[in-house]
Amino acid sequence: MTESNDLAGRTMVVTGATSGLGLETCRQLARRGATVVLVGRDQDKIDAAIAELSESTDRDRLNSALADLSSLDRVRKLSEELLHRFPRIDVLVNDAGIDVGHRQLTVDGIEETFAVNYLAPFVLATTLAAAMARASTADAAGYRHPARIVNISSSGHRGGHLDFDDLDGTKDTFHGQRAYNNSKLALTLFTRELARRSDPARLVVNCADPGFVRGTTLGRGLPFGYQVVGTLLTPFMAEVQKGAETVVWTATATETGKFTGAYVKGCKVVHPSKDARDADLAARLWAATEALLADRGAARP
Repeated sequence: MTESNDLAGRTMVVTGATSGLGLETCRQLARRGATVVLVGRDQDKIDAAIAELSESTDRDRLNSALADLSSLDRVRKLSEELLHRFPRIDVLVNDAGIDVGHRQLTVDGIEETFAVNYLAPFVLATTLAAAMARASTADAAGYRHPARIVNISSSGHRGGHLDFDDLDGTKDTFHGQRAYNNSKLALTLFTRELARRSDPARLVVNCADPGFVRGTTLGRGLPFGYQVVGTLLTPFMAEVQKGAETVVWTATATETGKFTGAYVKGCKVVHPSKDARDADLAARLWAATEALLADRGAARP
């Protein structure tokens, strides 16, 4: 990969940045001159990731923020920290995700897969969106370069179903794959609704689906049988560099700044599931999510 500076002067925040897809996304962005903020929950892993990236890019372009995204309070504090530390944020990539395979409740009493894969991106994106939109820039020709939010989805969203009587996943019989699929459907619907609520001249919001990527840490907490299946499928997985190309293209390409609310896979716009394209369902989910957050004392400002 050649070094360039076409992203110089832009600040890009990536969650789940210490390994796999997130780390490779940071590498590709930094090598193109962006100031990259690596968000992770383990300081040692953040330090190791920065040391690794520093071998191939300028250390001065790399920043970090520590946050456990399973905690709603910590997500809100992360947003406040980012707004305080950086005069502008051009891109937010919500990459952090888990697939633990068993029910585990967060400190807020919410099923962890749903909390990390959906609620954390919802809170982080909605609390940063206004400031990001205000910081969007226009070039000498008058074209406005909108800020961008990229939510990492998955084909698993196609198997998702939202139960509004048990949105936080604390009542129903737990199934790990179903919980993961539901969280990705929720994230895809949220992308559509946030895009609808935003001025596309100043902020675009899209999903990026990197495909089935080799070398991620997703699913390492799954039961042994699931891990065996994952190992057998490894030869059919894409390299992490290839998966990150879709994410980076969605976050930076000129053409992806001209559409919003879309689902991108293989560096092209494709149709997500029928449910993921349901505008009424997206609006209903937004309202239910705000009610859930208010009930947990984490409503939007």
